[in-house]
Amino acid sequence: MIVPVARRLRLLGLVVLVVFAASACRVRTEVGVDVNDDGSGTVTIRVGLDDDAIAKNPGYEQALRIDDLRATGWAVTGPTKDADGFTYVQVTKPFANPEEATKIFAEVSGSTGPFRDFRISRTRSFARTSTRFDGTVDFTSAGVEQFADPALAAQLDGKPLGDDIAAIEARIGDKLDKVFQFKVAVRLPGDVTSNAPGRALNGAVWEPKLSDSAPTVLTASGRSWRMGTLVAVAVAAVAGFVLLLVLLIRLAVFLRDRRATTP
Repeated sequence: MIVPVARRLRLLGLVVLVVFAASACRVRTEVGVDVNDDGSGTVTIRVGLDDDAIAKNPGYEQALRIDDLRATGWAVTGPTKDADGFTYVQVTKPFANPEEATKIFAEVSGSTGPFRDFRISRTRSFARTSTRFDGTVDFTSAGVEQFADPALAAQLDGKPLGDDIAAIEARIGDKLDKVFQFKVAVRLPGDVTSNAPGRALNGAVWEPKLSDSAPTVLTASGRSWRMGTLVAVAVAAVAGFVLLLVLLIRLAVFLRDRRATTP
């Protein structure tokens, strides 16, 4: 089921490009990864359309194939207008562990899409858990065409978007970077470090662009301490110290009493 679902999620991101190509509408695609302390979490995809895009394509919801998404385990909310003026459709899917997360990431854009090699890894030491996120966003091989539906391309003389990129930008009078905006946001437990230019609460935010000349490599790590283990160690240490102190006191009393009774 991964291949057909992946195609639907690529459509969720940018199927609107073909129908919006005649005007400079705005579309925002956001990928969110939220990881909990135990390695479970959620993957969330949000697609926002501005008012112009909504007005020109009132039937866009049908193109998103929402029923198919629900049938494969994605929870769908919206369309809902947000404070930024965009109307968002959001799909969310939970995972129980990093292995399940990898399968969900494969659904987001498939093996040939721009969101590649997304993965979560966890390592545990004595009282510390390290959670790491890695991934790549690569628009360099085919740009926005990676989001197009092959079946739709077959109906458009083999052109995935119905026209060449340069022709589309000339017609709309704007760069596709402005028309299509992307964001990847990752939240990890603990103290987070990353190579992201933006930060959020316990996380990192990247905003790759279609015009990027090289793939965007995403790395983020979170480190958290298991307080239960630390408390148990502290209690054991205090108990050990108290026991040692009691033994020393008893030994001192014993030696004193022995000296007192020795002629």
